[in-house]
Amino acid sequence: MMQPKFNYNLSEELFKSIEDQFGGVKIAEKYLNSKDDSVFDEWGKNLMEKAYELGTKPEFNDHLYEMVQMVAKKTGEVRFPHEAQRFIEIACLSIHLMSVVLIQTAYNKELSFSIVEGTCTVHNKLKETLSEEELKSLPCKGGCKTAWQTIFNILKMDDVEVSQTQEIPSDG
Repeated sequence: MMQPKFNYNLSEELFKSIEDQFGGVKIAEKYLNSKDDSVFDEWGKNLMEKAYELGTKPEFNDHLYEMVQMVAKKTGEVRFPHEAQRFIEIACLSIHLMSVVLIQTAYNKELSFSIVEGTCTVHNKLKETLSEEELKSLPCKGGCKTAWQTIFNILKMDDVEVSQTQEIPSDG
């Protein structure tokens, strides 16, 4: 008996669609033209809403997501952190220069991950223009925090506390 073949990879089309609309260079340039930090909040919210919208379409489902859904349905557990992690990975892999998101902790009480210096397209673009002092204030920080909070809200994981304990300018 042959085993069924499963798709464990996310579609390049999914990443490309999000990148085309929410690319890091685009939002960084918008900020540089306005110097208004709030552009990142709206961008982060819209980015994650799009990642969720596209990431839940059947044509973009992978076997991992199907399994998370199945286990969550049967047990009522596993949604945190794994379901949110999937959409965070979709958003990050779509707009950053990375092939994986560095997950540090993923269990039922905590999800932590890092974006390594040099892989964030937003930060890279800001670094080209802003002074070191302006860059240290990390004007784009709200975009990330809003994106992460948005996915937890969409998934009705309202008790999740979103924090950013490290920052590229000071922690690398």
